Amino acid sequence: MRKLVILVMVIFGLFFPMQLLLVKASIQPTLEKEDVSFIQVNRLNGETRIFKENDGYEEVIISKVVNWINTSSPSEGAIELELNKTSIVSIMKIKMKNGDVAVIEPAYNCVSKNQVKTCTIADGEVIYTSNNKKVRLKSVELFDWLLVGWKYESVGAPKDELLEETLYTRYFSYLDETYSDFIMCPKIDKVERINGDTRRHIVYASALNYSAHHGDAPFDRIHITLIDTPEKGVKINKVTIQKGISDKESAIQCRRES
Repeated sequence: MRKLVILVMVIFGLFFPMQLLLVKASIQPTLEKEDVSFIQVNRLNGETRIFKENDGYEEVIISKVVNWINTSSPSEGAIELELNKTSIVSIMKIKMKNGDVAVIEPAYNCVSKNQVKTCTIADGEVIYTSNNKKVRLKSVELFDWLLVGWKYESVGAPKDELLEETLYTRYFSYLDETYSDFIMCPKIDKVERINGDTRRHIVYASALNYSAHHGDAPFDRIHITLIDTPEKGVKINKVTIQKGISDKESAIQCRRES
């Protein structure tokens, strides 16, 4: 009998940790940016905004939000709160291309005293709901963006980014057809005046290869050095290809992180 008890304890000891890992893994949200159709944020005061997947600039914002969700950490605390809906300052809905909708709202900490419940917003924590399952997550970036950050996202690409795209498009036309794939996330990395002349410049530009956008392979990056003067126009001095850059580098190139 004693051997049987020991055997059961051993089996339980081997199985139970695995169960814990499976449970923890199952509640951690995992989203793919490509599966998101749009993100909508609504505030209590009626303000609302939609970020669409098919908008080149807003796609970057969606990618940023998805990354915050995927890198958040599960947090202990209540997930089913009997709050008056007017207490929810803001709510985010993530519409997936398959029709599913995930909801993110601020998390609250509540205490009861003398039969009176008092709830205060939990700094840096949110409630994520998908397929009728809720999980409480900790992500300061996601929390801050849900409350106020989304309001300050530019409507359309910022002026500096548009200017960089315009310049890159002009210079790109001088490249050999061999480099025709390098049109994604163009940047003007640096501009230098030649001998202080405001009409003559050395320009350093870069971009990613579009073909890797939906593939599993890492991005390649082109680096272009050129001279732009009134007399000779654009002259390409140097072109190099940086193979297989890291995810972090490609995110920086596409302005998905600083």
